[in-house]
Amino acid sequence: MKKRILSTILCLAIAGTLLMGCSGSGGASSSGAQGGADTASADSAAAEGGSMDIRIISKSFNNQFYQAAFKGANDAAADLGVTVTTNGPDVETNTSQQVEQVKAAVNAKPDAIVLAACDTDSLEETLTAAKDAGIPVIGFDSGVPGDTTGAVLATAATDNGNAGANVAKNLIADPAFQEAILKGTEENPTVLGILAQDATSGSIVLRVDGFIAEAVKDLEALDGLAGAVDVSGQEKWTQPSANPAKVKIVVTVPPSSSAADIQSASNTIFSTDNLVGVFAANQDAVNGVISATNDGTDLDKASGKYKDIFVVGFDSGTSQRQAVSSGQFLGSVTQDPYQMGYQAVQLAVKAAKGEAVEDVDTGSKWYNAENIDSEEIAVLLYD
Repeated sequence: MKKRILSTILCLAIAGTLLMGCSGSGGASSSGAQGGADTASADSAAAEGGSMDIRIISKSFNNQFYQAAFKGANDAAADLGVTVTTNGPDVETNTSQQVEQVKAAVNAKPDAIVLAACDTDSLEETLTAAKDAGIPVIGFDSGVPGDTTGAVLATAATDNGNAGANVAKNLIADPAFQEAILKGTEENPTVLGILAQDATSGSIVLRVDGFIAEAVKDLEALDGLAGAVDVSGQEKWTQPSANPAKVKIVVTVPPSSSAADIQSASNTIFSTDNLVGVFAANQDAVNGVISATNDGTDLDKASGKYKDIFVVGFDSGTSQRQAVSSGQFLGSVTQDPYQMGYQAVQLAVKAAKGEAVEDVDTGSKWYNAENIDSEEIAVLLYD
């Protein structure tokens, strides 16, 4: 009998130990999070984020750009010990679908909402409800431009001025480009063309601003070009050189943003005497350049009609990636959707805890034929 009692007590003790071991692995989960963390990291994450519920709504759920942003958000959730739920309309033009998704998120009373708005005006009532409910909203990518409700506390997005400067810096650092541009003289200046889809879009204007500022600075640092770089073509960006120009930066803006007008403007640029380089400031401009050069074959470095012209772009897309991979383009700069998602979640956690937050530049990355297939770059390339 005593043996039975001792056996029973021993079994109960073992079972209790096992139960205690199982219950010690608590902590919040991250929906869709990739990778894991060791015990120390998990304890730290739980202390930082607790069991916060963050709702993320993009402009288009299946878009490759936003899928990269969701990956960054899920990784941040894993690091911070919070739960994220991702959502978005089927296409960016489905404004009513997004409005319903944001309403549902507000009604769920999460700790914070991360949002890239399809149409700010359509969301005014819902954002007001979020503000009244004390739910902080963080923008990402294009954010929530023109929000008047006060619900949006900060945005994680590309600083387009810095990104435009990134393009210019990498272009002018290229030794072959430097050799070509330095052939300019006062009598016969070399030309660097810029194709901007329009002169009103905030992101494009900032990219051109950043590109020109960096290009003028870096070019004038080259031997013999101090004060000899002139900017013209559009009154908005006109900047006469201090000395007779040896290099001219010429900005071209088509009469409309139609594909035909952009291609026509691109044709005009490529007919310019002493053209050495071209910067296409967005994906539509890139497509115009590719169309104007026989699907890029005229840019072939071995036999192309424009083989001596250095073309750089912005953003991604199938045609641009192919042009970069083949060497038809010197390279391009892509935004960093992964960091948009990651840093937006970081901002959301801080805001939910009542901490002050401010806008974050999520950066940009230069890619060319050498690094386009690397893991670091591949995740950032989108159609």
